[in-house]
Amino acid sequence: MPAAEFRFKSPLLGFLLGLGLGLTATAQVEWSVDTNRIQWGEPLELTASWVLSLEALSAGEADSSSWPAWTDTTDGGFEVLASLPVDTLQAPLGSSGDLLLQKTWRLTRWDSGFAVMPPAQFGPHRTTPILIQVLAPVLEEDAQPRPPADIVAVHWTLWEQIQRHGRWIAFLLFLAGVAALGVGLVRRLKRSPSPEGFTSPLPQVELPHVIALRELERLLKEEGWARGQAKETQAQASLVVRHYLEGAFGLPAAERTTGEIESLLPLSSVPQAWHSRLTQALNQADSVKFAKGNLPDVAHRAAIEAYLEFVRETQPDPHEEG
Repeated sequence: MPAAEFRFKSPLLGFLLGLGLGLTATAQVEWSVDTNRIQWGEPLELTASWVLSLEALSAGEADSSSWPAWTDTTDGGFEVLASLPVDTLQAPLGSSGDLLLQKTWRLTRWDSGFAVMPPAQFGPHRTTPILIQVLAPVLEEDAQPRPPADIVAVHWTLWEQIQRHGRWIAFLLFLAGVAALGVGLVRRLKRSPSPEGFTSPLPQVELPHVIALRELERLLKEEGWARGQAKETQAQASLVVRHYLEGAFGLPAAERTTGEIESLLPLSSVPQAWHSRLTQALNQADSVKFAKGNLPDVAHRAAIEAYLEFVRETQPDPHEEG
């Protein structure tokens, strides 16, 4: 049957689709797809939209364990091509929540017919099913299968390698430049004579954890949120932690979003036990800019105390430094 002539001829399928569309209007987590009809192997994007309050976010209702843990296939038999990070947005006007969390999966399927994306569990909420039609490709009458193709080996040129890894190469060159500058400064200070036999001490460079602890304790003591500076305080605390991640673990976090940092944490030396807790604290700081009202003082204090605990647990052992 041509794609243009497709109609719902099954009352059961029409009822199922109508039920799904009717229920998603009131659910707190909704499915949506960019198309309800694909061909074999053609990608479609499935997006989960989760509206929730700041209190629910602070309580950990939408942490990483509350989302479907799909790797190769979904519960409905769709093949997972890509899984995009969670995006934090402002909740739509008139909704019952404060934040809108969105996550998109890129899926496909290799058998024709009707396929149902079954309900999925998001914390205490459950989505409604979505009906997808998968069309078989139209073949010519005398079409013959092609013989197996040879494996093609891809050889990257030096310039292509530089383009693929340019950001990391630039970062390594920056570190090498800083190291060379430091070595040159030390040698210059050693060669230059001091007046009247006075030996000038070398400049002391503060360690990343010393800077982070000092700034976070200052923000905690000042309690800027009590003076109408909640957004500024959370922004400064989040930036301090990002600089600490760069200085202590070599993770380029200062100019990256929370979603990008979450994807880089498994590749870093940050202890695995802190991955979800650190991501949750950074997400809470991001949510302040979308808040309709002020967060309670205890939430601001808890966020900075979580940062302090992270720095204290991951700082170098003073005995090893000595």
